[in-house]
Amino acid sequence: MKKIMLITAMLFTLSITNAEDKVVTFTQIPQSAQEFTNANFKGKKIASAQMETSLFGAITDGYKVVFTDGTEIEFDSDGNWEEISAKTSSVPSDLIPEKITKYIKDNFGGSPVVVLKKESKGFEVELATKQELKFNNNYIFIGLD
Repeated sequence: MKKIMLITAMLFTLSITNAEDKVVTFTQIPQSAQEFTNANFKGKKIASAQMETSLFGAITDGYKVVFTDGTEIEFDSDGNWEEISAKTSSVPSDLIPEKITKYIKDNFGGSPVVVLKKESKGFEVELATKQELKFNNNYIFIGLD
């Protein structure tokens, strides 16, 4: 039994450590990711598109689009956005739920959002002031991270 557990642990560790990013063309990422990118980041030049894989490339974990200004969008394996990180600008306001925008305006002086992350239990937002806010799926503020 110990041998089976040891082998399982070794395989799991090997699969995690084998995660890698493979450069692909923008047209090789899922159509939904392409449409999201084109609709919300018009005028931004794409520097690269990447496919994130694990288990020696056998499993596609997600995709990433990187723009020349440093902005990054991470997508799941189906092409649904998971995280938007704006290094030198801010996340497009149209992508931030209205209730979250209002909360930030009312409580944090409207500080620009530089990271917007969609999680299973809600959203995580990082402001330009480096404060990290958490919201539930109903866009209600639940605390600072």
